Amino acid sequence: MRIEKISDTQIKIILNQADLKNRDIKISELAYGSKKAQELFRDMMETALEEHDFDTHNVPLMIEAVPLSVDSIMIIVTKVEHPFEIGEKITPFRSKSNTRTFKKKTFVPEEEEDSTLMIYSFEKLDDVVEASNRIYHLYCGANSLYKDVYNNRYFLVLHKNYFVDTNLNQIESILSEYGNKHISTPLTEGYLAEHGEIMIQNKAIEVLKKHLA
Repeated sequence: MRIEKISDTQIKIILNQADLKNRDIKISELAYGSKKAQELFRDMMETALEEHDFDTHNVPLMIEAVPLSVDSIMIIVTKVEHPFEIGEKITPFRSKSNTRTFKKKTFVPEEEEDSTLMIYSFEKLDDVVEASNRIYHLYCGANSLYKDVYNNRYFLVLHKNYFVDTNLNQIESILSEYGNKHISTPLTEGYLAEHGEIMIQNKAIEVLKKHLA
């Protein structure tokens, strides 16, 4: 977690996958304001007060979240002087401290992990090729390969509805030897489609095995 002060009325917080995993929080819980999410928010505000003298006690807040990558979320917290002027853009949200805060209806995507998706990233194309070669006979279905040009990593997106149940654990075990599993939601796939470079669409494993393995 990284907190930066933008102004006297606004701070920026960067949360990565490890921050959420350490607290056993899903992305959807940030949207619905679960108990764990509220505890995280209180900790963030306490840290903001200690590090940047950003006091939010008894102050209306507007909270916005923007995905930066498949692994990180930027949360903007703004002190709102006249909250009712914002109108329908915000909805009331109360924390345990009873401090009235506000969040946009689009605070974060209200999505759970998608049981039909698996997304893994790899440092090298060779790792993707080797992993694809090993799971080729275990998997059949739509799968695409993207490159994140900003982080120079390769992302393999697999749709699990085509998996044979008995092979699922074996496939995940093999992929984990070569890469890292990421938050697997349609939002993540959409982010890759919009911001990443599509290298092979729908038949990545087949093409990599045929031409590079």
